[in-house]
Amino acid sequence: MSAEEGISVWLRPERPPRDRRLSRERIVACAVEILDAEGHRGLSMRRVAAALEVTAGSLYWYVATKDELLELALDAVLAEAGPDPGAAGWREALGALARGRRAMLLRHPWVLSQLAAQPNMGPNALALTETGLALLASAGFAGADLDAALAAVNDHVTGAVMAETSWRAMAGRAGSERWRARMDDFVRGVAERHPLLGERMAAAGETDLDRECERRFAFGLDTLLDGLEKRRPV
Repeated sequence: MSAEEGISVWLRPERPPRDRRLSRERIVACAVEILDAEGHRGLSMRRVAAALEVTAGSLYWYVATKDELLELALDAVLAEAGPDPGAAGWREALGALARGRRAMLLRHPWVLSQLAAQPNMGPNALALTETGLALLASAGFAGADLDAALAAVNDHVTGAVMAETSWRAMAGRAGSERWRARMDDFVRGVAERHPLLGERMAAAGETDLDRECERRFAFGLDTLLDGLEKRRPV
């Protein structure tokens, strides 16, 4: 391991290009494509080099490790969750920021695991945080409450997308007749012990998944924004 390995990519200066075929931006864009198609387990320096038709060794001038590449890829897609320039007022703008973050996570589901594993210290991550803090500061929040308010919004987005991703994965399995038959038996057993839960589980089978996921996210976001409205200093 070199002296710089194990240190966040954002804590060392970027090296200048030395190969006309390569740049850090091109390497990161390729990594994002692989991550979108195959998830983080499909990503390797060798895999990226093959896609770019270069040697794996040539990548290390620009990116020292796979972890660094994941840091760079994470920050690259965070740029997609930028603010809505047309939003008026802190509440509308913060809601638009949350919806943009949700859309980004759904486009790039690998990001969910990386948010906990990689430092969020890149320029896009910092700009997003600054934007959220500025919106909440304009609403009157300050100090530790400012941090907590932004964390509440970000936690809602991440939690909602995790739940949606899980639901969609289960819905994909439901296409199997064998799965449906066993699931029906399971739900009937649940209903005998937990009638309200069994009722809601049975109703989920007839639900428009896209519409319901949108509705649930909006319900939670509006509830959260209502709470922030009531808690903000007068």
